[in-house]
Amino acid sequence: MRRLLTILLLAPAAALIPAVDAHADPAGTGYTLVFADEFNGSAVDTAKWNYRTDSKAYSTQRPQNVSVSGGALNIALKKETYGGKDYTGGGVVSKQTLRYGYYETRAKLNDGAGWHSSFWLMAGDGSTTYPASQRTEIDGFEIDSVTPTRIHHGVLTWKGNGVSAGKSYGTTYTSAAIDSRDWHVYGIDWSETSTKFYIDGVLKYTAPYLPTDWTHDYTSIWLTSIAYGSVPDATKLPSSVQFDYVKYWQKDYYVDDDGPAAYGYSETGTWSTSTLTGWTVGSPTRYAACGTAGNTATWRPNLRAAGTYRVSYYRVTAANSDPAAKLSVAGTQTTVNGTAGPSGWVDLGTFALPAGTGTAVTLTGSGTGCARADAVRFTRV
Repeated sequence: MRRLLTILLLAPAAALIPAVDAHADPAGTGYTLVFADEFNGSAVDTAKWNYRTDSKAYSTQRPQNVSVSGGALNIALKKETYGGKDYTGGGVVSKQTLRYGYYETRAKLNDGAGWHSSFWLMAGDGSTTYPASQRTEIDGFEIDSVTPTRIHHGVLTWKGNGVSAGKSYGTTYTSAAIDSRDWHVYGIDWSETSTKFYIDGVLKYTAPYLPTDWTHDYTSIWLTSIAYGSVPDATKLPSSVQFDYVKYWQKDYYVDDDGPAAYGYSETGTWSTSTLTGWTVGSPTRYAACGTAGNTATWRPNLRAAGTYRVSYYRVTAANSDPAAKLSVAGTQTTVNGTAGPSGWVDLGTFALPAGTGTAVTLTGSGTGCARADAVRFTRV
């Protein structure tokens, strides 16, 4: 249940922790906390974070502008000449890459025009906002300090190196009840079928971003502030943007034949890469030696929590696919005809599964046609 917890913190006047902690957390049940930083130490945890270091618009981003103190991540905003710019900002980018789940941060932005602050998801290490690996960009919030009550949520698609893939969703609105110079909780609930955006536990916008729109890739978490949109108001500097915490909860699990989600994928027999794409745009698929029985593909997730999961196999339909591939999970076997029906998810059943890597889905080719492998998903119910 979405909740709002109010915690009074008795802190010294100089401390950066806010007086009231409005905490939202993900809606519903079945989520497991996977990644978190409460920023309670005395320095940025560089095992978790890269620094943003690009030069863009009116500022260069410097690691020296990012600190942890008073229970917050602090990004200093300065008027100083560095890297060919007259202002400096900063930020951090998570080293761990993540995909579907609920992301949340709590932030307090600066006063004074000229700064663009964001909580967003995209591939990259912080050295540029146009990496070759960029595909999905999800903006939990983008706020320009000249209009602190104006918030943008959105999804952008990229081909890499700053080249747009042409598909986007978004909304921008003004809310008298949300002044970004005060503390607010911002959430992103990203699933295969939609991306939902929350402020203080209230759903504000839903983007119908599907895997058929563009590649749903693994992304990093960005917490950043740069000089952008207009020349900063130097009378308000130095200033800072603060993040109280950032967290990520996972609910559903996907094991694929490629990329970061291939951690639990394995094969026996002879397999090759197919020209047919899988469940998300650009996802490669595999096929076994056609006409040979007994080739297997196995998907083994690392379930972080025991629970009831609906298990599905992504069928890649083709005229020469296996008409009688055997899919087994938790002692149950399902025969899947890869020559009939559209490509898409095939339900293998609902199972009570333990945490860990003890559960697997195994495909065994029948020897007729080509057995095909792409992805298996475990959806928490």
